[in-house]
Amino acid sequence: MYIPSRRALRLVEIQESVLPEDEWLIGVSDLGYFKGVGYSMPLVDESTPDNAGTLYAFLPGLFYCSSQQTSVDGVLIEVTHKEIAGVMLPSFRPEDVRTFDVGRGLTLKKGVLQPIDITLDTLGSFGVESFLKDSGLNHESVNYKREMQIAAHLAEKIPLTDLKKAYVSSSFLRNRLTKLLDDIEFFGLNPRRRIYVRNTKHPYGSVVDVKYTGLGDNLEMDLGVGIICPDDPKLEEEIGKLSFSKLVDSGVEIDVERAILDMLLYIRFEFEGSTSSSDVLTALFEEGT
Repeated sequence: MYIPSRRALRLVEIQESVLPEDEWLIGVSDLGYFKGVGYSMPLVDESTPDNAGTLYAFLPGLFYCSSQQTSVDGVLIEVTHKEIAGVMLPSFRPEDVRTFDVGRGLTLKKGVLQPIDITLDTLGSFGVESFLKDSGLNHESVNYKREMQIAAHLAEKIPLTDLKKAYVSSSFLRNRLTKLLDDIEFFGLNPRRRIYVRNTKHPYGSVVDVKYTGLGDNLEMDLGVGIICPDDPKLEEEIGKLSFSKLVDSGVEIDVERAILDMLLYIRFEFEGSTSSSDVLTALFEEGT
């Protein structure tokens, strides 16, 4: 996961390894807000001081969820641990978040890699099949464990930075990114009032309707008492206890609702109110460090 040195909106993808089968999440977020993924701070229960509470990974932003075919204002994933061969492994790690810190993409013309600007017309212009053909690897040799062999072969031929550029130019990402762009263009930059939650109660991931008490009818910030889940009071109570370290600006503790509203305002500011797919692409793939 790449974290820019300055605040900047980036295209963010949560890798399939931590999601249910056939689920994918892609969205817009500022990883400078938490300096990466936000992890809930441990709660101290005076009656059971050894109990640190449920740990959550949290990304506020504007995300499109594939299986539910809708967009949400943030992603909350419970972090659990299991032991494999004597090693304790978490169910979610920062490495499970993929960010795209590139300003341009790649295409292949007559076997030569060429840089291209990311536009609606160039999305999907990098073709794996064409690359394999030009690089001498025939299709029959990649039928078994195809994706792994393709990835290994690309890694041998292309530097990591160029691999990222090739990926953002691929038809694979184009199909996902188009869903996000269409959603933003159609529904605008208003709060979705939904969040994606994956935890013990929602093991396969669910989109949960929420209300923001800190958001007035005119979409202006107000003083609220927390997030409300009308259909799930227990989840509301659990989310209401979560606290995160906001590391941007002065650095303070913040809750789910405030982080989401902060991020939505920042997205609106950075996009300058525009929701056109071409403007969003330009903003997301501006060169940044």
